[in-house]
Amino acid sequence: MPAEPHATPDATPDRSPLERVATTWTEPTSRLVLRWGSYRARLLAGLALIVVGSACVLGTTTYSLPLLLVGSLMQAAGWAALPSTIGRRVAVVLPVLGFTWLMLGGSGFAWCYAVPLAAWLLVRLRPLAAFSVLLLPIGWSFVVPRFVSYYEQGWLTVLTCTVIIVGAAWLARWIAAGVDSWQSVRTFRKETNRLD
Repeated sequence: MPAEPHATPDATPDRSPLERVATTWTEPTSRLVLRWGSYRARLLAGLALIVVGSACVLGTTTYSLPLLLVGSLMQAAGWAALPSTIGRRVAVVLPVLGFTWLMLGGSGFAWCYAVPLAAWLLVRLRPLAAFSVLLLPIGWSFVVPRFVSYYEQGWLTVLTCTVIIVGAAWLARWIAAGVDSWQSVRTFRKETNRLD
């Protein structure tokens, strides 16, 4: 009697091709050789600094101007800490800071939320197809001014735009898993003398 063939994980019929890719795909930045710190610690610290720094900037009023400085420094430190190539981390700091400051203008500047999302996608080495998610915050920026017209309602803009960019970031990750961003994005991963 012939032996039964061994089943491989990719040969299981109950999993779709997308599910197989999702289980084998790993973050491209987790494959980089880091010069300092661990991947998870740098990712969590960087993300926390970016989120808290952005909250400080967006919470700035004429009576709390020091929050603008503290938040800006925290944002810059957060982008510097994220595990990625040094060129990408350096390239996003000033644009993100500038557009975060513009967000203080209210719901008319809701489109600015697309810039930190684009920076996140760039630093996380997402493929070009994943950048299509930028249409979500840009599209929402045409809708939110219809509901938010007073400065006191600004928290609604911050809340809804934040939910949209977080959802868009997860959608971009799903897209990246589908197209295998490690193969489709150009990085400096082969250079041994780069700093990160």
